[in-house]
Amino acid sequence: MSNGTGQKPTEKLLGLIRSTGNGKGQRLFRIVPNGDMCPAPAEAGKTNVGFCSVAPFERSLSRIKPQLDAIWSNLQLTQGRSPHSVLLTSASKGEGVTYVSERLSIYLAQTYGHKVLYVNIAGSMSDTGAPGSLPPEEILDRLASSEGIDSLTMGSNVPGLWVLNLDISKSQHALPWLLPQRNVMEVLLDHARSAFDLVLFDAESVLAAPWTATIAKPVDVNLLVCRFAVTRREVLNALLDAFKAAGVRPQGIILNARRYSVPQSLYKLLK
Repeated sequence: MSNGTGQKPTEKLLGLIRSTGNGKGQRLFRIVPNGDMCPAPAEAGKTNVGFCSVAPFERSLSRIKPQLDAIWSNLQLTQGRSPHSVLLTSASKGEGVTYVSERLSIYLAQTYGHKVLYVNIAGSMSDTGAPGSLPPEEILDRLASSEGIDSLTMGSNVPGLWVLNLDISKSQHALPWLLPQRNVMEVLLDHARSAFDLVLFDAESVLAAPWTATIAKPVDVNLLVCRFAVTRREVLNALLDAFKAAGVRPQGIILNARRYSVPQSLYKLLK
């Protein structure tokens, strides 16, 4: 895909998500009180006061599993390896980043048996009666050490899936992440490499939170989610300019909310 500058494209179309929604579907993941806390910290998430309850997903996941198969296979082929850290973002809100991120996390845990850490930095996940969010300053202090990250990690009812919910979606909470002396992303990624097979970031849209492009820099793979026939070229170019300014190159694009597949007969006519 051209970035409008006349340069050759640096990102690849990895595949389509043929969802029937508008990209703004309800979350599958919700934080609820942990009613089965274990005093022994042998397993990540057992001692956290919060727990990630994943809504029934078999029907919705089975519908797009072939599409996720293609996206993940294409990503591994283009990279030549299986990445350890992946960040998904978009140009603007409502593109379906959370829709894709949640289902991709479940897919990787179930299909490959990976230990997956889903990191939410895109918006609220709290259900009514869920434990209150920690102040952003305390979250950042805990992220400075592996022990602190463990205390923030929550288990889920999906085997192999853990959740790290970071309530830093407001712009005034972003600055400490960008301070070199805090090394927040480096510490988090180092911890994830030792404890999980893959860490997946569900990040805010770049135009709503420009610092998303900066925290994406140390991540192995950065993917862009665009709504088919909705995302404007000018908006996407602005996102690519923000990534370029931060020294980040997105490795792939996922088109979301494609209603119908393209028939093979049409492909033949276009040859």
